[in-house]
Amino acid sequence: IGFDRDIFSGNPSLQHLLDTYEPKLSEEEQSYLENEVTHLCSILNDHDVVIKKDFTKEAWDYMRDNKFFSMKIPKEYGGLGFSTHAVSCVLTKLATQCFDANATVAVPNSLGPGELLARYGTDEQKQYFLPRLADGTLIPCFGLTGPHSGSDATSLIGSYGTVEERNGELGVRATFKKRYITLAPVAGVVGIGLNLSDPQNLLGGHGEEGFTVALLERDHQGLRMGPRHVPLNAAFMNGTVEGEDVWIPMSSILGGQEKCGFGWHMFVECLAEGRGVSLPAGSIGAARGVAAGVGAYARIRKQFRVPIAEFGGIQEALALAGS
Repeated sequence: IGFDRDIFSGNPSLQHLLDTYEPKLSEEEQSYLENEVTHLCSILNDHDVVIKKDFTKEAWDYMRDNKFFSMKIPKEYGGLGFSTHAVSCVLTKLATQCFDANATVAVPNSLGPGELLARYGTDEQKQYFLPRLADGTLIPCFGLTGPHSGSDATSLIGSYGTVEERNGELGVRATFKKRYITLAPVAGVVGIGLNLSDPQNLLGGHGEEGFTVALLERDHQGLRMGPRHVPLNAAFMNGTVEGEDVWIPMSSILGGQEKCGFGWHMFVECLAEGRGVSLPAGSIGAARGVAAGVGAYARIRKQFRVPIAEFGGIQEALALAGS
């Protein structure tokens, strides 16, 4: 958050960042990186993943069983309770072997509702969802992007809800259309960003209008998860999340009624951290993979009976990639 502030000030200092932060892995985190992550990399055949557009059952089961989807969930709920630095290291290593695995693991630990639940969920929501997310019973996804809401995700165009009362119960009648939602085809629970209105003032000062997050399980009445689509021909699961006039009780609003209109704070405090960590980690991992692959190819590819790695121009490019 501190460095984010420096960036938005227009005068970020990398030296200040280096002097202020000294991220280190705990023994448990280092062991996980050397063992569980290394093993997952060993059972991921990137070529097969790209061609078949899916992981093997062995890989899916291993990620679930070894809590790859719950690294940020507190230990008290069955998660690993890892630091943000540890998650970054895991994602970077996965990206060197299989970028689709990186994306699949990144979402539950950055853009998914797990950390949002841990920070803002009601006690009932935490007790119900977090253990199921931790043991892999539920895979999460987060429905924010829409057909007309991309980088300006919080504009929430086409996703809205109105506070209503039905049979003495307060809730939200919501319509939403989301796409490019990573893990949607396999997710068991989705967090959905809505622009909430309360024309009849039914909230009564407990909660506000505006950006609100709802938590819906896959079988929620009126919720449609899918079909899968394949942007960029990538193998990681991606799909649509849609619904019209879906009834959402206040118990399914993340944080309950009091957190209606609180979605912007959640987005900035949690999801911004996730994007600020998971995306750079993936980029670094991909760069490392490219540097290794190109370096190896430059040794076996020959021109004029000489490996092209011996050419000064190639060496200069390889040195830049390796740095």
